[in-house]
Amino acid sequence: MTIESVLEIIYTVSAGVVFLVGAQMYFRKPSPLFVRMIVCVMGCRFLQGLMELLLVREGVDLNGFTLSTLGDIAQFLFLICANYGPIDSLCDDGSKKFMKYRLLAAILPVVIFVVSIFLVHQVADTTASVIMHLVGMLIPLFALYYHIKHLIIKDVEWGVLKNIRLYNLIGVLNCHCFIASWLNDSGSLIWKISMVLYIFVTFTMLPALVHGANKWKSV
Repeated sequence: MTIESVLEIIYTVSAGVVFLVGAQMYFRKPSPLFVRMIVCVMGCRFLQGLMELLLVREGVDLNGFTLSTLGDIAQFLFLICANYGPIDSLCDDGSKKFMKYRLLAAILPVVIFVVSIFLVHQVADTTASVIMHLVGMLIPLFALYYHIKHLIIKDVEWGVLKNIRLYNLIGVLNCHCFIASWLNDSGSLIWKISMVLYIFVTFTMLPALVHGANKWKSV
């Protein structure tokens, strides 16, 4: 068994465990909506990892769009929904006074996308594949935008952003891990490092958010 397979198995099992524990704890009793959405993120990760393991067993090349990619898309859509709806509406009313935070938060995602245009050719050898990889990065980059924004924007009266700062830092790492693995061949050194960090994120993202939400509710 290769180290790539071991990392994939650990990633899939860890996501499955966090999802099952999270569903048991936060879907059977009243819980904040954004906490439940992060539980769904872990469920998507589990399904995505399981699909990748099955595809590898069948000898399918994972460097490109596969069924497992749908799990990646779904998990970042849940992340965006968790950050945009329940949280972002608390700190940004859409007025001009928050424009500087929106612009600052957009800088890093834009820079990453521009740099990726020059790096994507190392994993994509056709025009269709290049377009697919670049389009596949847009949703994670939107998620990254909200994580950064909630780290730098002025906090609201109840201190909700301060209390979930660790969650947002982990979220930033999560987005970078995906982008790094997306732009590198499966089995490369960068891919392996990204997977190790991905496993760390899988175990820590939900607890960090729950810890912050509990502190917020106690204010």
